[in-house]
Amino acid sequence: MAKSTGRARARGTRGDVMEVWQTPKQSWPVLIIGALIRWRVEILVTVVAVVVILWLNNTVGTVWTLVCLAVVLLIVAVWPGLRRFVVYRVWCVLDRHRIRTCLRNAKFRTMNLDGALPFMLWARPTKTGERVWLWTRAGSSPDELDNVLSHVASACFAREARVHHVRKMTTVVAFEIIRRDPLEKSGPVESPLAKLSAKVHGRVQDPEGVTPLTAVNVTQLHPTPVAVTEATDTNSGKSEKPGKSRKNTSTNVTPERPAVVVGGEDLSDYID
Repeated sequence: MAKSTGRARARGTRGDVMEVWQTPKQSWPVLIIGALIRWRVEILVTVVAVVVILWLNNTVGTVWTLVCLAVVLLIVAVWPGLRRFVVYRVWCVLDRHRIRTCLRNAKFRTMNLDGALPFMLWARPTKTGERVWLWTRAGSSPDELDNVLSHVASACFAREARVHHVRKMTTVVAFEIIRRDPLEKSGPVESPLAKLSAKVHGRVQDPEGVTPLTAVNVTQLHPTPVAVTEATDTNSGKSEKPGKSRKNTSTNVTPERPAVVVGGEDLSDYID
C-alpha cells in the first residue's frame, strides 16, 4: 500500500508536463488547395520552363534549345543585377518553406489547439535579407512567435531573425530575416541626401563620399572689434561722497574665432 502511495505522490510532483494536440483533419480539396498555394512559385516556374523548352525543341531543334538555355544561364550568372534578383527571389521562396517547417517542429507552441499554423501571406526581399508576412490563426497569439526567433534564424541559414507586429492589426506579423549588413561593405555607402540637396539647388552633384576632396577654398572672416566703455553715472543729481572712489566696471569680451567657410558653408562648429 505504501508503494502505490509513493508512486502516486511522485507522479503528482512531476513538473515536466507536455502539451499534446492533434493535427486537424482536413478534406482532400482543402489539402490540395493548400499545397497549390504553398508551391505556387515552383509550379509556375516548372510549367513555364517545360512549355518554353518544348516550344524551342519543336522550332529550332534539340541542339539550339540547349544553346539557348546555356545562354540564358550565362546571362543570369554574368549580369550582377539579374543575378541578385534571382538569388533574392530564391531565398524568399526558401524562407517560406523553412519557416513553416520550423514552426511545425519547434518545441515552443506556435499554433492553436487545433494544430493550425500561421498562414504565410507573401515574402519580399529587403536590403538586409527577406521579410515574410504571416497571418496568425484564431486561438494563437503573435507574442508566441517571439520564442522561436533563434530557431527561425537557424532554419533560414541567417544571422538573425526579428518579428514586427502591425499596430493596426495584431493578426498580421512579419518575420525580418537578417542575412547581411550593408554597412560591412568596403566601398563608400552612397547617401540619397546628397542627390536630393543637389537637385534643390538646380545642379547635379556626385553623391557624398564618392568624389574625393582635393582642394579647399577657405575664406577667413575677421571679427568686428567691440568697444569697451566705462560705466557712467546717469544720475546727475547725486554727487559722490568724498574719500570714496567709484569703481570702474569693464566687460571682459572674449575675441571671436574667425569663421571658416568651405564651399559656401560655415564649418566653424566642426573645427576645434
